[in-house]
Amino acid sequence: MKHLFFSFFVLLGVIASGQRTDQPWQLDLGAGLHSFYAPVENLKWSRPELVTTASLNKLMSRKQLFSVGLQLGYARNNYQGDALFVQLLGQITPVIAQKLEIGFGLGAGYRLALYPSPAQKWDGANWIKGHSFKGVIQVPLQFSLGYRSLRFQSLEFRPYAAWQLQGLFRYSPDLSPLPVSAFLMGMKIHNYKK
Repeated sequence: MKHLFFSFFVLLGVIASGQRTDQPWQLDLGAGLHSFYAPVENLKWSRPELVTTASLNKLMSRKQLFSVGLQLGYARNNYQGDALFVQLLGQITPVIAQKLEIGFGLGAGYRLALYPSPAQKWDGANWIKGHSFKGVIQVPLQFSLGYRSLRFQSLEFRPYAAWQLQGLFRYSPDLSPLPVSAFLMGMKIHNYKK
């Protein structure tokens, strides 16, 4: 799994380095609600909490139909504990009807899940003090719908709504990957050349 994870990052780096340098960088800011859930009994979408993301995307191709971005995020959760994550997300964003942007994204990342209370672990005979966080690998899958685009002076704004499903590997020994779902509203901002 680690080799596949590393290979994915290397491949995206090679793709990004071979692109034209006049393509703009894009700032992507989003906020919404997220919840842990799984298609099993008693683990349904419930108690949604705040999630915020900020990413820097490199737009590629003349029509800007593909981008690769580094996304940082914070997910609040009173019961499971807060989380900080970083992920690389590649997106294909075709435009239909000249203004409607449909996005499909896939990536890989790492999440630090922080525990809401002091953690303990079983050493075989006793409970001992555990770590205050757990690091897990996450694989995001994102679908989005946006408007391309609103222009103001030299800036271009692309509002969007997205649904992102993140599979968390090694979060729980009983359910791996553990799915986390997020609904986001956001804005992509970049300079454009006339």
